[in-house]
Amino acid sequence: MIKLGKLSLDVPFFQAALSGYSDQAMCSLALEYGAPLVFSGLVLDKSVLYPGVLNSLDDREHPMGGQLLGGDPAIMARAAKSLQEFGYDLIDLNFACPVPKVVHKQRGGFLLTRPDVVTDIVRKVRQVVTCPLTMKLRIGYDNTTESQDNFWRICEKAADAGVDGFVVHGRTVLQRYRQGVDWQMIGRVKQRFDRITVIGSGNVFTAEDVARRLTENTIDGVLIARGAIGNPWIFREARALIAGQPKPPPPSLSEQGQVILRHFEMILGLYQARKAIPYFRKFCIYYCKRHPQRKKAQMAITTAQTVQKMRMAIEQWYGL
Repeated sequence: MIKLGKLSLDVPFFQAALSGYSDQAMCSLALEYGAPLVFSGLVLDKSVLYPGVLNSLDDREHPMGGQLLGGDPAIMARAAKSLQEFGYDLIDLNFACPVPKVVHKQRGGFLLTRPDVVTDIVRKVRQVVTCPLTMKLRIGYDNTTESQDNFWRICEKAADAGVDGFVVHGRTVLQRYRQGVDWQMIGRVKQRFDRITVIGSGNVFTAEDVARRLTENTIDGVLIARGAIGNPWIFREARALIAGQPKPPPPSLSEQGQVILRHFEMILGLYQARKAIPYFRKFCIYYCKRHPQRKKAQMAITTAQTVQKMRMAIEQWYGL
């Protein structure tokens, strides 16, 4: 069990906020298969303030966190308050995103070069929300001494401001997703801030990765990000392994097909067909990785041009 403020999770892992992926459909499947907490996609602070961009959560979507991206302390505070009013169970502040278009706008990972701005954002958000508050960080903007100093300064000030958890990705912003993940550095964060919940992130693609990181590293939990795309079974498998039980057998082709079809139907409930079909293709690429004829299945499903043909392709390739 891990605690994030007043929120208790019965297992030490949860699903990340995945921009362009973790919508209501993906989150629903993750919760069904054992995720104790999910996040909606990364949201720009200004967009939260526009009517109709977000809606209040319903009872089936809890517990769900909302992750905010922005650089203005006052706007971030207003957006965080709005997320809490919409019913989000936890708010996460993103100071980690390495995407160039985000960094160039002085958001996300760029703010690791501006510790005073980060501190002001955390303080202002903490003043207006009562729900658990976490922050997503990378271990620095780059590998310079100045960057390391900024990182530790940000952590210290955020801890003093009352943040409930650090979610730390073990690469720098400039490394993006290249090179290895420095899990030792993540462990050092926990050693230095033992009263703060510390969640590690980076290259967690299997249930075995989850269990290994919890065993080998002195941290409180693990964030599952890209490893959950097209793979809700990772949560069921991780639960078993950390409980000391055998890993469940992989889902049969039939079960895979049923989940893929359900996911597609949920997407159709969220978007019009002309958007739903291309949007769902990127999930299918990941789902089909388990198929014994991966490339052929991917090709058949992702080239379908209509709702009926996509349904038929899924049913054909998964024996439904």
